[in-house]
Amino acid sequence: MNLFDTSHPMLRPLWVRILTTFAPSAWALLELSLGNVNWAILFGVVGFWCFLSLIVKYEDPGEPED
Repeated sequence: MNLFDTSHPMLRPLWVRILTTFAPSAWALLELSLGNVNWAILFGVVGFWCFLSLIVKYEDPGEPED
């Protein structure tokens, strides 16, 4: 199950995928520094999910398959 459509053309540039991963991860650190552990866990999981989907497992939809 994907959190979002990874074949969307907006996600093709690497900087967009990195920023999409960085934003919830940074927010998790902010929430953790404020003492909101539950929100930090929630945003940390979303950031980790984005990392797996957009950085580790990402396949460019424009590349031809063999």
